[in-house]
Amino acid sequence: MLLQEIEGVLTERGFDYCEYSGCFDIAARKERKTFAERPSGQRQPSMLLIKVLSNIDSFQEEQARNLKILSRELDARSLLVGLHTRREALSDNIVYDRFDIPALNPRTLESILNGLFPEIYRFRGGLFVEISPETLRDARQNAGLSQSELASRVGVTKKSIYEHESRKLKIMYKNALKIERILKTKIITPLDISFSYETEAVPRSDFETKISRNFRKIGFDTDFVYQSPFNMIAKEKKFMLLSDVEESKKQIQKNIPYISGFSRLVGKSAVIITKEEFNFGIPTIREDELASMQQRDIKRLIKNW
Repeated sequence: MLLQEIEGVLTERGFDYCEYSGCFDIAARKERKTFAERPSGQRQPSMLLIKVLSNIDSFQEEQARNLKILSRELDARSLLVGLHTRREALSDNIVYDRFDIPALNPRTLESILNGLFPEIYRFRGGLFVEISPETLRDARQNAGLSQSELASRVGVTKKSIYEHESRKLKIMYKNALKIERILKTKIITPLDISFSYETEAVPRSDFETKISRNFRKIGFDTDFVYQSPFNMIAKEKKFMLLSDVEESKKQIQKNIPYISGFSRLVGKSAVIITKEEFNFGIPTIREDELASMQQRDIKRLIKNW
């Protein structure tokens, strides 16, 4: 199966991982110190959140939204790994796009884990790449061409050349190849597949809203995330809690193994907030207790557990 294939690749490269059937199927982590920085400044990913779907067109926007929240909060890279769309097989070393989540096939993932980042992005409008503004400008000047002259030979506007010399933008692959042939210089750069996401979710129940308010009163910032082992992230400076805020004992019991596994993997503390007194093997705080607690009380509870 595709899931086992990907887990095999991760294991071979020294990643620890856990599974969860939600917005991601595999969370994988490897210590940063084991990664060498590439000449481009990119690092091989140390924390991955991977959704595995044979047909990447079945990926849902809600799944993407939650992956983006987790990526931002955990400094992780989210990837969609599959085999095909409704129309075609995924090509090697090409990155596709689904709701701003990079999508690729298992061989491309393996290349990335080996430090070889792909160069081509596939959008609905065709194939695109990123080029180095500085290399483009220096090569054009060394060739004795003005921006207008280069634009005319490539078949684009002077404004396009100006913009690509000013900042890193995506350009059609065929035009980038034309520029490389004209200037006799490699200007295409490996893709940066790490993104900064600004999306957020809102609480889905009055209970979640109340718990979030209590955390904020004592100095925590809170974010909500769904289709994951937990539904709230509480942060204070360098301290982060992964919290399952639930009213249902049955739902909490179902999530316990996943919360524990994910918490160990990412190195973050986990806590459960409930209405009643339960013992789940994870630090648990009743709703009425939280209302009278301070930050130090929560940190002490986690430390002494």
